[in-house]
Amino acid sequence: MQYTPFISDIELPFYSSLASLKVDHDKLDDSARKVLGLYEIKPSDRPEESCRMQILGNALLKDDVPAGYYRAEGMIKNVNTIEEYRNADKPAILQLAGKTVVLSFADLKKYKFSYWFAFPAIHSSPPWAPTASPINKDETDSTGQKKPASHASQQLTEPETVNLVEAVQTWRYGVDARQHGFFLAKKVWAAADQKPLKGPYEWQISPLSGYEEGFFDNSKEGDRYVCFADPSNYDDAPSWVLRNLLVLVQKRWKLNKVQIMRYRDLHSRRDQGRTLIMTLETDNSQTSTTTEGGDAQPALPKITGWERNPAGKLAGRTVDLKEYMDPQRLADQSVDLNLKLMKWRISPNLNLEDIKKTKCLLLGAGTLGSYVARNLLGWGVNKVTFVDNGSVSFSNPVRQPLFNFKDCLGGGAKKALRAAEALKEIYPGVDSTGHVLSVPMAGHPVVDEDKAKADFELLKKLVEEHDAIFLLMDTRESRWLPTLLGKANGKIVLNAALGFDTFVVMRHGSLTTAGSKDGLGCYFCNDVVAPGNLRINAKASLIKSTKAQTLDQQCTVTRPGIAAIASALLVELFVSIVQHPQGADAPATTAPDEDNIESPHPLGIVPHQIRGYLSRFNNVIVTGKDYSCCSACSGRIIDLYLQDGWDFVKRAMNEKSYIEEVSGLKEFSVELETSPDTLILLGLFASSSYTDEVSFFGFLGIFISKSWELEKY
Repeated sequence: MQYTPFISDIELPFYSSLASLKVDHDKLDDSARKVLGLYEIKPSDRPEESCRMQILGNALLKDDVPAGYYRAEGMIKNVNTIEEYRNADKPAILQLAGKTVVLSFADLKKYKFSYWFAFPAIHSSPPWAPTASPINKDETDSTGQKKPASHASQQLTEPETVNLVEAVQTWRYGVDARQHGFFLAKKVWAAADQKPLKGPYEWQISPLSGYEEGFFDNSKEGDRYVCFADPSNYDDAPSWVLRNLLVLVQKRWKLNKVQIMRYRDLHSRRDQGRTLIMTLETDNSQTSTTTEGGDAQPALPKITGWERNPAGKLAGRTVDLKEYMDPQRLADQSVDLNLKLMKWRISPNLNLEDIKKTKCLLLGAGTLGSYVARNLLGWGVNKVTFVDNGSVSFSNPVRQPLFNFKDCLGGGAKKALRAAEALKEIYPGVDSTGHVLSVPMAGHPVVDEDKAKADFELLKKLVEEHDAIFLLMDTRESRWLPTLLGKANGKIVLNAALGFDTFVVMRHGSLTTAGSKDGLGCYFCNDVVAPGNLRINAKASLIKSTKAQTLDQQCTVTRPGIAAIASALLVELFVSIVQHPQGADAPATTAPDEDNIESPHPLGIVPHQIRGYLSRFNNVIVTGKDYSCCSACSGRIIDLYLQDGWDFVKRAMNEKSYIEEVSGLKEFSVELETSPDTLILLGLFASSSYTDEVSFFGFLGIFISKSWELEKY
């Protein structure tokens, strides 16, 4: 007898669910996982398209069966490599399985899924064969005409079918859905003195367990039926599930002849009468084998069931989902994939969601801003906002990777706006915006108060809306107000500054630890003068910050690779802060050279600042305390800002010495000028090779700390 095998039919959402479970939960574990298959009786399908085993999008997660469907529980083994998939012992897998099997490999980078379904079927030995049924040979239909019959199956009359469907439907309401696919049925004839309501007999239904509970007792052999829901639309080839049912009949119930009911009717079409009855027989005279010792024991049954591909060959299938998936969704999943792979072996405790939801404000969209933004994308940060008032010049694209030649034309695109657009072109899923504004700077007098105040209010609003502030501007004084705003609002503030072959990468101390033993300094805690329209050159003379300078002083003259190095370290420092249990309050590591430092989070230490010297290819980790007279983060400055707001900022811009007076720096400067050690300091500095701004202030801070024994660096 021929049987109709199942055809696998997988919904596209199932692949996404499988990929998600592999990346987020299973990882390297390739243990078999439960999967729920569903099949249904569908008269409208062509015979060759019937018997579909449907794998819905929730087949790995849900156990519910929709109305009208029959369940087929199975398992899926999703291996880690394509070689494991190809070399898997298919016969052994089939022998071990008693349910639907899916062997699969998901190439999550290319979105190709290789899979091979198996619908295990146990062969009866000896096999069953159809025989003519003597019971139904004289049956007639509702018109009194004799029904056509083949040697293999007979069809019920329309009244019989209607009554049967009603009985089955009523029975199903009272039993577990897992029993719906297989059941027993018998005819119960009315007594001679009773007037039948729906014919000479009625149908009674029972689960398969009823066979051993006496369901068929006192009923004639010809009135007994072993039934299964048959999705096959072939009249002469029942579906694959009958194979396993016949093994139960033969091995457990010890029957060699049985009437099988292929139940193929729907309640909505119960008048069509598609259910078929077939009588099967087998020779049970020899059902065991004998071992060498003479003991009789059951032979190991033959099991088949691997699905053939569309070409009719015993081989698996491969589906490429790239063409079916939305490109943006594909990008989202691909970006997350590389990050989630870190959790498989290297860093299972990494909290990627915390990084993703951290909103980042980048003040400066030039060289540092471009590299920082790209690295933030790599970590999956979803919100990046740029602030800059400059335009793209022809010298920018080679050093600033968010811009190209076209951005330089027509006077140059605004950096903040173009950087936000470029970031979306790289990854459409990022939420990126740009704002063109000039950051109010201490010591730079207000020219247009309305515009300056509007810029201040916008900057203040942006700082309040974001979680992490990156200071990536060209001048020191432009970093003063963002440092103050970040500290006052309790934000994570990170800073990077470049020299020709040196750099400093640092995090600012938090508001909650200010003044304590764990309080960390900011970018200005080294200064002995307030930021303004002045800078100290190599000979320790004061000159204008951006004016009256030669071209090499006005431009960012650095080794080209140093910006990428500093930006990468800054972003990694940011991620380490976010992953630390204390966040911005994380204490700085004080012993960076020890190899066995125990870290409270998976990414290692969280330093205060990293000073790099490319000429020696050397990085130094430095920790410095906050300074009570700092012009940007001291308590006096924070309190005045919170009290006066814009009026305080305006005075800082218009009055050159205002910040020094209120912070206490002026008093300290007077003491510094009267010390003879000052001349020694300036002489040493002028003769040194460290002529960049970063090195000078670091050197100056160390000198002050040793000479005056102040708590600063």
